[in-house]
Amino acid sequence: MDAIIVKHDKFQVIGVKKVFTYSQGKNLEDIPEFWDEVHANGTIEKLSQLGTSYMGICSASKEQAEKQEMDYWIATEYSGQKVDGMEVFEVSAQEWAIFKSIGALPEAIQATWQQIFSTWLPESDYIHANGPEIEVYDGSDTTKADFMCEVWIPVTRK
Repeated sequence: MDAIIVKHDKFQVIGVKKVFTYSQGKNLEDIPEFWDEVHANGTIEKLSQLGTSYMGICSASKEQAEKQEMDYWIATEYSGQKVDGMEVFEVSAQEWAIFKSIGALPEAIQATWQQIFSTWLPESDYIHANGPEIEVYDGSDTTKADFMCEVWIPVTRK
């Protein structure tokens, strides 16, 4: 598994969020349902008018992590004013390990996450840094066998 290491300035996103538990892998079922909801209720259309790609952002405070909970955002990069029904989130400047995920969702990206944490991080010269984890999608058909997206993990050298 290859990663590209990139330093990125801080940036702002706008979108919607929900709190999910990752206890016993519940998030692996609930987050795809959240994406279905955002497509069904028109939020994804609003986001497409504000930005050029979609992001799934996992962010957990210390208190949330203790309860095995996290915020999951469906958002787009955006530097404008707040939009009704959406929240703004600032992603701090970070060094990121960026991975490509190829294949239909959600299976392909879930497999990518598994490989990152079970293989790449333990074997790399990096550790997970404080900060959100980000999935970047281009808005194309996520059911295609050759669908491609990215997973961004905040890292720092060991």
